[in-house]
Amino acid sequence: MKKEHLMINGPDTKKQKLEKPQTYQCEYIIPKKNKRCRMLRKKQNKYCSEHMIHDNTSKQKRIPCPLNPNHTIWEKDLSTHLEKCNARPASDHPVWYMENFNYKLANSTEVTFVDGPEQDVSYYREIVDEIHFEPLERKECQHDGLLQQLEEKTNQKHVIQQSSLIGNLKRLGLLSPRLFYMEFGCGKGELSRCVNQCVLHDSPESDKSYGFGLIDRGTNRLKADNKIKQDSEPFNVTPIVKRSKIDIKHLNVDKFLEDVHPNQVVAISKHLCGAATDLTLKSLLNSSLFKNGKFGGVLIAMCCRHVCFEDEFLPQSKRYLIDHGFKTPQSIKALKKMVSWGVNLDIDSRDKAESDLTAKQRYEYGIKARRIIDESRVFALKSLLGNDYEIEIFHYVDPDVTKENVCLSITRKSKLTDE
Repeated sequence: MKKEHLMINGPDTKKQKLEKPQTYQCEYIIPKKNKRCRMLRKKQNKYCSEHMIHDNTSKQKRIPCPLNPNHTIWEKDLSTHLEKCNARPASDHPVWYMENFNYKLANSTEVTFVDGPEQDVSYYREIVDEIHFEPLERKECQHDGLLQQLEEKTNQKHVIQQSSLIGNLKRLGLLSPRLFYMEFGCGKGELSRCVNQCVLHDSPESDKSYGFGLIDRGTNRLKADNKIKQDSEPFNVTPIVKRSKIDIKHLNVDKFLEDVHPNQVVAISKHLCGAATDLTLKSLLNSSLFKNGKFGGVLIAMCCRHVCFEDEFLPQSKRYLIDHGFKTPQSIKALKKMVSWGVNLDIDSRDKAESDLTAKQRYEYGIKARRIIDESRVFALKSLLGNDYEIEIFHYVDPDVTKENVCLSITRKSKLTDE
């Protein structure tokens, strides 16, 4: 018996759109923004889980995490949470972990900012107005080893940055299969992978101490560590890849390098955030690299000066800032606030306190405030390293690629190649 296939047409047989389930927005008002939290809550609750700590009527109690009070947990889950919380202290540390090792610069007199009278933001803007700089040079480079990636990627901004950084490494004589690269704030380690690809592109023969030290305090997924090794296999190259989950503040570079025995070490980073730049410089200066001739160079794309910490600046950076009118913690706070203006030209982002400024004026103050912090680092390094080293800051990409487009380099003067 044949099966009959019935075709029934008509408006009544069309699939009806499913109604979206009703959602409930958290009713907590965030004090700093004076806006409601945008997280969702359960129907029976007034707040989302993170803000349930403010609800005294709930049967379940929400408490701050004892390890990191920036997040909250259910009281009943305390014991299990403590076992898996990312903020839990490490049960054992590697030999290169030394508590607050780079909090201060060794053999240097500390400089402190002293409290002073409160001033409004216009006072600090006047200080900025009195400081003048020559425009930074633009040194945009590229490396042919990343041309294929540039052709394949729809979003090219990261590859453009990596290509320019590596092109500048080559310009400075810092791209070689005989070097050991330490990537600070490495994340997945993508910059190191790109450096390796470009080294192999130029010279597929390496020294036994060639490789990468990957430093980051976070837990990263999809790390590039194994990809660096896989990329090298067709060239019969086996680079060292050594990763450490550690805050740069606690890193003893000499101890980290003990089993590496590098010829020379080059520190690299793409968008090393805020105080991490200062801590990285301290970690290198606190090491023996400059004394034993194993310092190769530094190339760091800096970012986020608004999250620098006044007590973690190099002492000579503090002296520079004090000499240029930023003498108090309040003034450093005002300077960092201005820095945050330098990444946004959106007129709607203006603070009420600066409503007398146009968006363009705010942006220009932000760029200049950022330059002041960068120049304080250059001043510190020149004071500490003397005439044997070349210290530069320059634009390494167009601001349309990234607003955080300033790079810091340190090289031995004898290593600079003719441009």
